[in-house]
Amino acid sequence: KQEMPAEECRELLKTQVRGVLSLLGDDGYPYATPINYIVVDGKVYLHSAPYGYKIECLQRSPKCCFSAIISAQIIPSKITAAFESVVLTGTAVFVTDQAEKRTVLENFVTQKHPGYEELGFKMIDKQIDKTAVIRLDPVSLTGKAYRG
Repeated sequence: KQEMPAEECRELLKTQVRGVLSLLGDDGYPYATPINYIVVDGKVYLHSAPYGYKIECLQRSPKCCFSAIISAQIIPSKITAAFESVVLTGTAVFVTDQAEKRTVLENFVTQKHPGYEELGFKMIDKQIDKTAVIRLDPVSLTGKAYRG
């Protein structure tokens, strides 16, 4: 009853910028980290420094789970909460194609930092080779919503 169709999940993901990426951490423990993300041509992308624990986890195993809470609001009179959330389970792929990488980074700037394109594009020129861009290829995309 609360399940959303995949197309609605894809559309809702476009409306937000933050989620949680869960990976296989050390000793079999899960590792979940908050990330900024963007949707370009229907695909979820994130960017990162090309080193660190998150990158080590992804190099060890590209399987991942990404979740985004699109909206959440307590409804005191109903003793419940209204919410929309999306969960993507899939594989993280390091983007190596320079054109795809540039397109994604430029979209981060134009969509998330409007009015700062000149500065953002200069930063991309300087940092593109020092930035990891990761695409999340879904195996499944599910979502739930209760809108009160």
